Amino acid sequence: MLGHTMQHARFVAALLSALALAALVGGQAHAKSWCAYPLWVHEWGVHAFDGGGAPAPGGPLPAHFHTRADAPRAITPVRELPIDSGDRDLPVIHFYAPTMRGASIPVGLEVGFTTGAASAWFPAVDELRPAAIANGPASAVARTQLLAQRAARAGDSATWRGEAPTMPADPTRQLVWSRLDLTPQPASPRAPTDAAWVKTARDIGALWVNAGGESERFLFYEGKTVERVPLTLRRGDRWQPTKRQYVLSNTGAHPVHDVFVVHKDAGATYVFVAATIVAGASVAFVLDDHPARDVKAATVTALRDRLVDPAASTVPAQYQWDMDDCVMGRDPAVPTERAAGHHLYRAEADLLLDTWGERFFGQPGTTVVYREDGAYLDAVMPLSVYTDMFSFPVLHRAGLALWEHVSLP
Repeated sequence: MLGHTMQHARFVAALLSALALAALVGGQAHAKSWCAYPLWVHEWGVHAFDGGGAPAPGGPLPAHFHTRADAPRAITPVRELPIDSGDRDLPVIHFYAPTMRGASIPVGLEVGFTTGAASAWFPAVDELRPAAIANGPASAVARTQLLAQRAARAGDSATWRGEAPTMPADPTRQLVWSRLDLTPQPASPRAPTDAAWVKTARDIGALWVNAGGESERFLFYEGKTVERVPLTLRRGDRWQPTKRQYVLSNTGAHPVHDVFVVHKDAGATYVFVAATIVAGASVAFVLDDHPARDVKAATVTALRDRLVDPAASTVPAQYQWDMDDCVMGRDPAVPTERAAGHHLYRAEADLLLDTWGERFFGQPGTTVVYREDGAYLDAVMPLSVYTDMFSFPVLHRAGLALWEHVSLP
């Protein structure tokens, strides 16, 4: 079982599906303006909770994952790379996997856990900041100052001349990868593993993540947190033994999405699905009105359909942009910190459901599965993604929550 050791069952295969694009044009071109290409970053994970709504353990981690800091590497952080001045000699390079022919894409990544502490990660981090410091008041003040510095860079001519001071890592992040290199082939030997999900992940057509002599086809992190299920389940006013009405309420500050209530009783399976329950709202349903004649179609297939991007179920082979979506003037010191969506590619969704599907939908009794809101993930597990001036990150975050062993009232 993939996963979440100890209390927080969140792992991220942040399957840096990070595929930038393209073709190689010979010769040099002097360009006054140009458009950066997307770097798609897909994060997915599962947060497990017990019947009382508290964090529950997942499964054992692969032996090659890290749980303590190693010696720092001698590198130049991505946030210190040159800014796009819009005026330079440029070989036009469009990256596309898997034929990048030795080229790499530099990426920096920082992760925080606002309600807990990082517990495992891969590859090795360049900095590990204790939770007490990262989540403390001094770091919150320092982040406010950092955001002001980033905003000031936009119109500062010294920035574009390369004279502006370098920017520090975000003080509220616990895990800091100052530089990772993305390549179509691994730069270092892969660690041996018996974890089936890792073996499957290595067959997904994402770029390889390389750092400090370690290579993997994804970046991983998890933490121990004190988050709780924001849902409550009670009997409805019209509850009867043969018409079991329940009310599912969202007591949290963010909406929850793609909510599956699965109950197995006397050889029958009932599946109720709610697309969204906004913060403070409730939805009533009669469990007996939702028998699942095809359990797989009502659960695994239905959830997969909600996770896979209907416009791009596989990695696009090419990318076209016009003047309305041309990204120019990229500053590597300013990261992407907000999710643009939740959709995954089909291979990623298949890996997630192959690993967690049985625990989601195959247990006896009652289980609730839902997708956490992107704004919630940004708040409790903030993420900063940096890359060079030739690319711009497009971040998708698919965080699922599993509330298992629920006692029906």
